[in-house]
Amino acid sequence: MTNDKIQMIKIFSLVMLGLSLAGCAVSARYTSYTEQRYPAKGKYYFVTIYPASQTPAFSQSYQVIGKVEVSGHASEGVTPDTLAEQAKRICRAKGADAIINAANTASSYNGVDVIPGRCGRRHCRPSEYFPYSDTIFSLRGELIIFMPDDANPTAKP
Repeated sequence: MTNDKIQMIKIFSLVMLGLSLAGCAVSARYTSYTEQRYPAKGKYYFVTIYPASQTPAFSQSYQVIGKVEVSGHASEGVTPDTLAEQAKRICRAKGADAIINAANTASSYNGVDVIPGRCGRRHCRPSEYFPYSDTIFSLRGELIIFMPDDANPTAKP
């Protein structure tokens, strides 16, 4: 193989590694409130996220089926938009129609990485301290499913 082909394989391998790590940057957790399961929505089903400060005016009754929490570190390329997209994917997979009471938070923290020192036969290397700061973004909300009017006994005909 020539050097150009080897370089292309190395670059392709690094790109694939980067893409696989980017998918792991977001941690997600779903908590179900009901035992009932609903069929998944299509890939392009439009999911609306309603913040906790906004009271949605639904014409239909709805049922809260669970809670979703997604979070990630800004240093790993996570933004509030990527969190919203991940929450929408979970919503579609669980068969929900919308997310209500959503709350975005951003928490900053600082720390120090320590690389311990070591001593060899001829020299000693002291410990090294590397300060860092990062931001954790998180989104929490409740998944709802709209109930048909015939299932709602209080619906007016």
